[in-house]
Amino acid sequence: MPDPGPRSDRALGYAAALGAFLIWGLTPLYFKQVDAVAPLDLVAHRVVWSVPFLALVVTLGRGWAAVAAAIAHPRTMAILAVTTLIIGGNWFLFTWAITSGRIVEASLGYFLGPLASIALGIVFLRERLDRRRTAAVLIAGGAVLYEALGVTAGPSAALLLGASFAVYALIRKRIRVDAVTGLLIETLLLLPPAAIWLVLRDGAGLGTGGAGLDLLILVGGTITTTPLLLFTIGSRRLDLTTIGFLQYIAPSISFLLGVLVYGEPFGPERAVTFGAIWLAILLANLPVLRRPTA
Repeated sequence: MPDPGPRSDRALGYAAALGAFLIWGLTPLYFKQVDAVAPLDLVAHRVVWSVPFLALVVTLGRGWAAVAAAIAHPRTMAILAVTTLIIGGNWFLFTWAITSGRIVEASLGYFLGPLASIALGIVFLRERLDRRRTAAVLIAGGAVLYEALGVTAGPSAALLLGASFAVYALIRKRIRVDAVTGLLIETLLLLPPAAIWLVLRDGAGLGTGGAGLDLLILVGGTITTTPLLLFTIGSRRLDLTTIGFLQYIAPSISFLLGVLVYGEPFGPERAVTFGAIWLAILLANLPVLRRPTA
């Protein structure tokens, strides 16, 4: 476990991590403002306008040597090509879910993500769990089965979002590439098809909805990368269990936005799914909650 460092450094870590999760949780507000643009067009813009921002961050952090080293390593690039496809699909699915009035479903996916990561760790990394976390995984598995068969009668955005991000995180653990370097390379791999798509679509929304919409489209790249950078700062200064507990802030905010602000339905069937997931989260994080503070 990394040394949390002095109190001021830890305070910076909390501030950065909270900032990241708050931005991620509030992103539905952004996507609702640009829902006149097709989801695939938004993802293409998200890719294209992320590149210059990420390039600036790498330049300021003197990280081009790490980028060059990763590009020169065939195995690393092969793995990043796979993660590029996964994260690209995840971005599209999330954008489609939000702009299609499925914020609650998307938030459920990100509640499921960490629990799915625990399950994948058991299967692929041979990690062992205590009884409490084993029970949490079993409860979450029951909720997933209920969601798939009882609520949506098939694969839902929630299940696909949670599974795709968990698989993405698992694969990224296999390579020693930091978050910014990896995201820049993934975005660069997505850049050619995204740029071609925007050209074929005559700008895909730019210049059609006024200056306000154009500005919102252009800042999509910073909305993608800023919380990730804040998360990186926070994760370097806080222990993983603290980060793991804080990450539920984002889907909680999105869930509340979906139900209270945008009036999405939340019937008894979906309440059963969420109730089971929240119980699983509580069980999985109970040791953290009971740990005395220093």
